[in-house]
Amino acid sequence: MSSQTIRTFLGFQLPPALRPLFAEWQRRAGQTANAVDLAMLHLTLCVVGETFQRDLFLRNRVIAALSAALPPAAPIRLGRIHGGAMGAELVTRGRAHEIKDFFEAVATLLGSHGIDPLHRVSGLRPHITLGYDRALFDAFNVIRHWTPEQLLLIESRPHPGGKGREHLVLHRWPLLPPAQSAFAFMAEEPPASPIPPLLRAA
Repeated sequence: MSSQTIRTFLGFQLPPALRPLFAEWQRRAGQTANAVDLAMLHLTLCVVGETFQRDLFLRNRVIAALSAALPPAAPIRLGRIHGGAMGAELVTRGRAHEIKDFFEAVATLLGSHGIDPLHRVSGLRPHITLGYDRALFDAFNVIRHWTPEQLLLIESRPHPGGKGREHLVLHRWPLLPPAQSAFAFMAEEPPASPIPPLLRAA
């Protein structure tokens, strides 16, 4: 993505209650100078537009496409933080089919209105970018569950001040809770390695 493009995507915004925990993970992952602002942390479901000029019709097209009943929310099971030369990110773990099933249902609705999710050649890879500082640390596991209450249509655009980007929420869709069998308190796969006490879920 060019720093000058306007990217419109569907995703889930991190709830405020989890921001302090994510701030600690950013610190541990060495994301300080170029950490993603806590208010902008999100998990992208799919990109629906990427242009140099704002598409004045895209918002209404996506709203029309998703006017049918959306599937219930899918639990997002946070699992492992790793980094590299380009930054650090948190990837999901366990029952990946839950979020993938949700994505496929949304993609079907979009496709019925001629909107194709972009950048999905290799499939859905659910993750949350923590920052863009060079990250030299041993990957570590975390255990936390998060069930989104809304699906958001977000426009990411260059900041008017010329540094970084800003996010504008174009629309929100409330989501029903997941089926009882999908709730986060059900049995989970054990983590790959011990979790430091500081990072254990309350």
